Amino acid sequence: MTDQDKIDVQAVVEKWLTSLDAGDLQGMLDTCDPECITANEKTPTAIGPDHIRDKYAPRIAAATFKSGFTTEHLAIYGDFAVVMGHFTVEVTSKKDGQKSGGSGRLLLGYRRHADGSWKMVIDMDNNAWSKE
Repeated sequence: MTDQDKIDVQAVVEKWLTSLDAGDLQGMLDTCDPECITANEKTPTAIGPDHIRDKYAPRIAAATFKSGFTTEHLAIYGDFAVVMGHFTVEVTSKKDGQKSGGSGRLLLGYRRHADGSWKMVIDMDNNAWSKE
């Protein structure tokens, strides 16, 4: 593991966030491995970037996003990287300007491809717990 590997993985995490915030669905999909697994809270586990497209296309059409992510752990094991941290997201409806959002923990896995690029292969989250 090199410092450059960590920088490269963190850059892919940032590309996802900046693409979401820009409403750039293709930019988000460009960070995904063809076999990516999403295991997000309150949704069925799915495999492949088509699920991500189906999930985010209507969201991007309906709202703007302001995302945040704080990395708490980033480790690389050969050609596999694990990233853990906390996410925040503020969502603003394009229709009426109403704001909503959320926060929680996120576990991401990235696989290094033959060309040296890192692609997300695991996306698992849970929302912050609330007493409400």
